[in-house]
Amino acid sequence: MSRASFPLPQGFTWQYDLIVWLQSYHSAMLDRLAVAFSYLGNESFYFAALPVLMLAVDRVLGMRLAYVFFTSMYLNAWLKSYYHIVRPVGVPGIRSGYLRSATGLSMPSGHAQGTMTFFTALALWLRRPVWLLLAILLSLAVGISRVYLGLHWPMDVVIGWISGFGLGFFGWQIGRWWTYRGIPFGVAIALAVLFPAVLLVLARDVTSSVYAVFLLVGGAGAALEKRFLRTSIDPVLWKRVAAGVIALGGVVAVQLAVQAHLDEPLWQYVRAAAVAAWATVLAPWLFHLLGLYTREADSHRSR
Repeated sequence: MSRASFPLPQGFTWQYDLIVWLQSYHSAMLDRLAVAFSYLGNESFYFAALPVLMLAVDRVLGMRLAYVFFTSMYLNAWLKSYYHIVRPVGVPGIRSGYLRSATGLSMPSGHAQGTMTFFTALALWLRRPVWLLLAILLSLAVGISRVYLGLHWPMDVVIGWISGFGLGFFGWQIGRWWTYRGIPFGVAIALAVLFPAVLLVLARDVTSSVYAVFLLVGGAGAALEKRFLRTSIDPVLWKRVAAGVIALGGVVAVQLAVQAHLDEPLWQYVRAAAVAAWATVLAPWLFHLLGLYTREADSHRSR
């Protein structure tokens, strides 16, 4: 069946032609490269990267990134459900690969938006223009890989890039402003619960609800840890490395425990809540017992 005999929605013809043109340059090496870039936008990558950043690099950085990233992904899932545009998978003339990363609807691209959000915010923390340029280039590569792999329409990716950059940039600035506020514990815990609770009420599907659950458990956990445990990352390098390895191990253990059941919404909620609780309360408590953390609660570096 040719494109001429396949009815494309209005405005999709040029997108179809662009996908076919891009795929005309395909090779085994480009296929592998596209899959590698595409992996950086997978949910599992961020569920692992954020706890490691939070527990081994900088607590303020990790928590701020988590709020910015998961709020962006919540909005992405919400918009996908709202616009309800299907992927180009299965359209005659389009070759689709790495299909396990193509669940759900199409617009905006979660890979493009998530990568742009995460690495834009990270670049702002690093405070170097070259890092922002690298963040944009990496996000562009991830987005193009999704089109090359036949998993998204080009406009899905463009809208994802724009949304991700805006949310990453402005979300980071809001988080930076918030960091310097002296928020009493009662207010902090109330807001940590209220914000994701509103997101849960407004959620349109399971995916957006899962992100809200992560923010609910993670925000409340961070507030409780700051009030009662008051731990801090030890500056000694080997302790940071050990904390990072154990942090990643905990996330992998959670993932393996629920992997076989992730098609069920309940287990998606369990995974999000377990990873959030591990990153904000359980791991800091364990690291203090192991001597990897100090109790200098006020030594966090704010940026």
